This record gives sequence, C-alpha cells and structure tokens, in this order.
Amino acid sequence: MNAHTVLIDRYFDIWNETDAQRRKALIAATWASDATYVDPLLSGRAHDGIDAMIRAVHERFPRHTFRRTTDVDGFADRLRFSWELKTPDGVPIAKGSDFGQLDAEGRLLAVTGFLDAAPGAA
Repeated sequence: MNAHTVLIDRYFDIWNETDAQRRKALIAATWASDATYVDPLLSGRAHDGIDAMIRAVHERFPRHTFRRTTDVDGFADRLRFSWELKTPDGVPIAKGSDFGQLDAEGRLLAVTGFLDAAPGAA
C-alpha cells in the first residue's frame, strides 16, 4: 500500500472514530496544524476545528460510517478519492469525492469535498 493510501485510510479512521481522545490523536498525526477542510455543508480549520466538525457529523449521524470507494489517486502534493457514508444497516446515504493537498511532511494541509449524492438531495 502506498503512502497516499495509508494517509487517506487514516483520514477515514478519523471520520469513523467516536472516542474523542483517539480522534484528536489521529487528527494530530494526519493533519497539518494549520489545515483546512471545506465542503458544501461543513468547514473546519486547524485541529480543533476539524475535530469539532467531525464531532458534529457524529451527533447528526450516530453510528454511521464513512468508507473509501475508490483508489487514492495522487501526484506531487495532490490527492483525490471518493467515499460513501453508510447507515448502521449498511445503506449508503451520501457519496462524494474529495481533493486533498499535502504539506511538506506528507500530512493533510487542505481537503475540499464535493457531494455527489446526499440525504434530501434531488
């Protein structure tokens, strides 16, 4: 498995982690301290902002899980991959594609998410 895939799989571990202390440790190991995340519904800046954003998703969608649905495609400091959010029963309710930028140490510096399908979307 290449370094980009390992990084993005850890990114999904963060989204799925419900223990606050473990999630914060994963964020610190995976994201640059000045990192940003933005999609049409959410945004977070720096470790605390990213943690708060993920915590809000857990509150809105308890026991739902994210998973990567494509290989991680990357070159230089850029990445792209797709994902889905599943209910506790395994039904996908949202899908999207994310684009990432890495810092010099190989941590996530910025992620921009696009929703391909979302609850309530026509």
